[in-house]
Amino acid sequence: MDRIDLVCLCEQYDLKQMYGAGFAAYPWIRLLFPDEVPDPEAIRHALAFRPARDAFDAYPNLRLVCGGGAGVDALLAHPGLRPDIALTRLVNPEQARMMAAFALWYVTGWQRRMWDYALQQKAGLWRTVNLTTPAEFPVGLLGFGTMAQPLTRALTALGYPVTAYASAPRAGGPVRVVTGPGGLDEIARTSQAVVNLLPLTAATRGILAAGFFGQMRDDAILVQLGRGGHLVEDDLLAALDRGRPAMAALDVMETEPLPPGHRFWHHPRIMLTPHVGSESDAVTAARIIAENILACERGERPAGLVDRARGY
Repeated sequence: MDRIDLVCLCEQYDLKQMYGAGFAAYPWIRLLFPDEVPDPEAIRHALAFRPARDAFDAYPNLRLVCGGGAGVDALLAHPGLRPDIALTRLVNPEQARMMAAFALWYVTGWQRRMWDYALQQKAGLWRTVNLTTPAEFPVGLLGFGTMAQPLTRALTALGYPVTAYASAPRAGGPVRVVTGPGGLDEIARTSQAVVNLLPLTAATRGILAAGFFGQMRDDAILVQLGRGGHLVEDDLLAALDRGRPAMAALDVMETEPLPPGHRFWHHPRIMLTPHVGSESDAVTAARIIAENILACERGERPAGLVDRARGY
């Protein structure tokens, strides 16, 4: 097969280093930084994640941009991404399973009050804290797409009642699916654990705000795994100080890395992780990207094609 040059456009992360080794199985793909591209007009494909403002300007014949992660909000908002360029997000089942395991740790840990036992150990106390069963612990999911499916299966298999908020009505099997403002309010009012897995769109930006928090239970945890733009940070801080929700586990921020001195660092009701809920391994990511490039070259629909009107 003729060689295809794939230019790596990323201002914040080195995707060439992250995924480059995976392309060893595809010798017909040459992954290049912009300063290594011999002929910008010959470039038809790019790998991108939070690219610079002028990143696409040098490539007039670009046909496909492969997002370097599951989230593509930064790419959709990019002023240089022309309407005629196809955009794909990285739809990786293994990544979704990692996210499920990460979220499940918080759900089960909060249900069984494992953090309280850690404190008791330090105090030398041997005492039962909580024996709530999964059936007595309702979980609410914000988002019911690809990333939510493995978590849904795990939660329902363990006996948790699950309600999911989606953009449109759909069949959810053992999961109740709710929509609209009323559905969002129901998730907030009834869930002891709320897990956010929504894509970031115009409709979901700022969805985790004072109105939502004001309806949450005082024994609930918020697990924020979506995008930083979903969360109104000052509203969360005020809500936690009032005790609704009781705790927040935050893996994604509006500004990353989280700036020194930010109140999240030392808030007693917040647990922070540095955007590690899931990772896409190099081999799987390279396979998905290579298959999408082939599909584009053949005039076929690539996997994970983004609907720009919907925002994901």
